[in-house]
Amino acid sequence: MLGAIIGDIVGSTREWHNIKTEDFELVPKGSRFTDDTVMTLAVAEWLMTEPQYQP
Repeated sequence: MLGAIIGDIVGSTREWHNIKTEDFELVPKGSRFTDDTVMTLAVAEWLMTEPQYQP
């Protein structure tokens, strides 16, 4: 979960840019969480609170 959120933040400034290098600033200015993080957290909350869900 934490890895998904960190990956979302790190990739937020590159989302629509096709970058094929491993040499980049990890968390550049303007990095932020996106709707992907919001949806991940919403699904996690549902899984943890839904009484009918049985893993």
